[in-house]
Amino acid sequence: MRRPLLLLPLLLIACAASTLLAQEQPSQRVQERPAEVPETIIARAASPIVIDGRGNDTAWDAAEKISFIFPWNDVAKESPQSTVVRMLYDDEALYLLYECIDPYIDAEVTEKDGPVWEEDAVEIFVTPNPEDITAYFGYEMNANGTFLDYMAFKGGEQGTENIHFEWESESVRLKTTLDGTMNDHTDVDRGWVVEMVIPMENFRHLGGRVPPQPGDMWRLNLNRTKGDKGQFSMWSDTGAAKASFHHSAYFGKAWFSHKAE
Repeated sequence: MRRPLLLLPLLLIACAASTLLAQEQPSQRVQERPAEVPETIIARAASPIVIDGRGNDTAWDAAEKISFIFPWNDVAKESPQSTVVRMLYDDEALYLLYECIDPYIDAEVTEKDGPVWEEDAVEIFVTPNPEDITAYFGYEMNANGTFLDYMAFKGGEQGTENIHFEWESESVRLKTTLDGTMNDHTDVDRGWVVEMVIPMENFRHLGGRVPPQPGDMWRLNLNRTKGDKGQFSMWSDTGAAKASFHHSAYFGKAWFSHKAE
């Protein structure tokens, strides 16, 4: 049974408690955290993007492909459920495309701001203000196309203290497509895609320059939750002993158009 939205504050408390408990239990890590956070370039969209969950617009050809890592799964011994993300931007919006390999697509939550993190879902944590990465925006989207948005505060190495689910973004659009059968685990699926546009106006709350200009840098992380028989994965390793994403000190660096000299 899925948890109702009213339980979100209690879930935050439970999540914090489980984080503390995880710190006391043996590590599940299979690799060391890199010494430096990763970096990427977000290219400017050169042509229109249709948000249809297909990712076949010509503009995407210019986007860097970001492959996720598996800090807590030995993918040399088990088949990796890989994720590749591409990002583009223009003065109006940030565009994201997630392509997810998934043998067992699992997503039942359909209510806005529901607990999509319990299912097959992808995330972006992002701030346009690289001078203060303790505060950031969160967007989480399941394979159904249901999404959760919030602002988070008091983040750092150990975790994030305050997440405000009452904040609502505006005019965000996303579309998912499936190559398989949702919630039927008697067969083997191939995967799912999320294509998304976040208008730049949604980022005007935490400082930084919005819209970004060439050479600007935002801090962000990209994550994937495991759903049914899945694997937690991410772009920038949080260094946590067990699967845990809200560690903003380890957000990667995303440069717009080019890296500043």
